[in-house]
Amino acid sequence: MHDISDSILLKNLMNLVPVGVFWKDTDRRFLGANQMFLDYYGLKSVDQLIGKNDEDMGWHIDPDPFKNIELRVIRSGESVMDVPGECIVRGKVRKIKASKCPLYSGGRIVGLVGYFMDITDEIEEHDRLSYLCQVDDLTGLLNRRAYNDIVLEYENQYKQKKDDFVLIILDIDNYKAVNKQNGHEYGDLLLISVAQSLAMVAAENSTLFRYGGDEFAILHKLQPGSDVDAMMRRLVRGAEGPRNIEGVKFSIKASIGHALYSETESVISLEDLADRRMYEMKEEHKGKR
Repeated sequence: MHDISDSILLKNLMNLVPVGVFWKDTDRRFLGANQMFLDYYGLKSVDQLIGKNDEDMGWHIDPDPFKNIELRVIRSGESVMDVPGECIVRGKVRKIKASKCPLYSGGRIVGLVGYFMDITDEIEEHDRLSYLCQVDDLTGLLNRRAYNDIVLEYENQYKQKKDDFVLIILDIDNYKAVNKQNGHEYGDLLLISVAQSLAMVAAENSTLFRYGGDEFAILHKLQPGSDVDAMMRRLVRGAEGPRNIEGVKFSIKASIGHALYSETESVISLEDLADRRMYEMKEEHKGKR
């Protein structure tokens, strides 16, 4: 039976753990690091690291947050876990999560020991999935889920600063008939075409959504001199403009309705009012046919 010393065990453990481990003295100078740490930063030897601090290595765009946390650990004995940050690695900015705790010897703090994990890919995948969850597959516009989040931001601004905003809902008249006559693939092409037109004519600082089916929604924060009626006329003209889809030329009719948040001071009531006004216009269009 072979004796396994603490130093051998520690050395093997350092090479086993899937994180970059490091330790520093009370002046925040590196005393050592494991192989993964060296590989991550492209260091050939720990000698390139020992006696230097993060600022000397130039790894951070803003080194102060890292420095301040390490000083807290060393001076107060506080352990700090899973702190997000950014570092520069071989010319690229990477996102990391670091944990640090005081290093004791003889009952006093003689430095700190810490480890970090690279979470760049994890964050990018999360952001990608979050983006996909909020974008309509067909038109590329923001979807109803995104609307539900963003309208609450508009509402919060109203509650905090009384910044009023308008919700506009636009619906394509007789869309079901288009699908029935030309097929669903053609109907999808129509929705894409209308979405592109609306995106071109929507006012700046407006947010455009595919609200559902053949309905589109626009959120617009009101500014001094905002002309909601003119904005709605532009949107209707954009939706109703002559189209040529796969060689078929035709025009559509669109119904539109709006509501100011200050009229209702409730998101649900805001949506109901805009929707009701849109359907009132739809009924008017039916009466004229």
